Amino acid sequence: MTEAKNNPLVSIIIPTNNYGKYILQAVMSCLHQTYNNLEIIVVDDGSTDNTQETLQTIKDRIIYIYQGNQGVSAARNTGLEMARGDFITLLDADDYLTEDSIESRLSILMERRDLQFVISETYSKDTSTDTLSYRPSSKNDFITSSLHEALLQRRIQFATCAVFMRSELAKKFRFPLNISNGEDIAYFTKVFFNTKGYFLSKPTAVIWSHPDSLRHNIEEIKRQGNDLIETIFDDPYYNGALEYLRKDFTARRYLEFFRRFYQARDKTLARKYYLNAILTKPGRILKVDYLIKFLRTCL
Repeated sequence: MTEAKNNPLVSIIIPTNNYGKYILQAVMSCLHQTYNNLEIIVVDDGSTDNTQETLQTIKDRIIYIYQGNQGVSAARNTGLEMARGDFITLLDADDYLTEDSIESRLSILMERRDLQFVISETYSKDTSTDTLSYRPSSKNDFITSSLHEALLQRRIQFATCAVFMRSELAKKFRFPLNISNGEDIAYFTKVFFNTKGYFLSKPTAVIWSHPDSLRHNIEEIKRQGNDLIETIFDDPYYNGALEYLRKDFTARRYLEFFRRFYQARDKTLARKYYLNAILTKPGRILKVDYLIKFLRTCL
């Protein structure tokens, strides 16, 4: 933490694994920020594609770390250990930042020393039309000490790159190595728990939904199932303080699995997770759009 008080260093951590066709856009969005005292850390988690070659033209402007394939959590943790900034944010290799992303979030924490993080809205990018859209979680900015509740109850549209943190807070925790679907939820639940932050209603990043990410998510859901639920709610760090949210989160998680498998046209697994959601929280049957889709899986 050696930077001038009014010009703090910001670390941007970008984990990547075989995302050579996306990584340059992610990095260039960092290099083109309106705020430029940045440390861009790319942690390559064992890529075997053209990632290294793609980054050659800008290698002097970034910190590039190559490590054997250990998973996205390990890559992010390496970035957290290496980061020297006063502030830290993370960016997935297939997403990118808006031009004033860093400046707009940093300015809030510079003005409000009592706040520990800023989380913003994000755009979604349609891969077929190349258009941006977003569904606002809130029309207004607000300050909160209970964002962990909003995260676990899915009351906010959440993305890893939306969160901008003071370094002391970001480095206090690590991403869990036992899961790779929802590991960001586990990490940021700890970040948000018992801390005060700012919700920024302005989008500051763009999230891609593309076939590569969708296929990866399906495979991880099949492999890990309920591991995220146990990782969060059985963690002794909370000493049972989150237990009142377990059923609601579990039911929402099952409905998310139902939606993913429905999209993947796996009717058997879609039905399984819908029924699990209803058994966990019977009121979920009142979600008509899910009920209609469930009935279609029975045909």
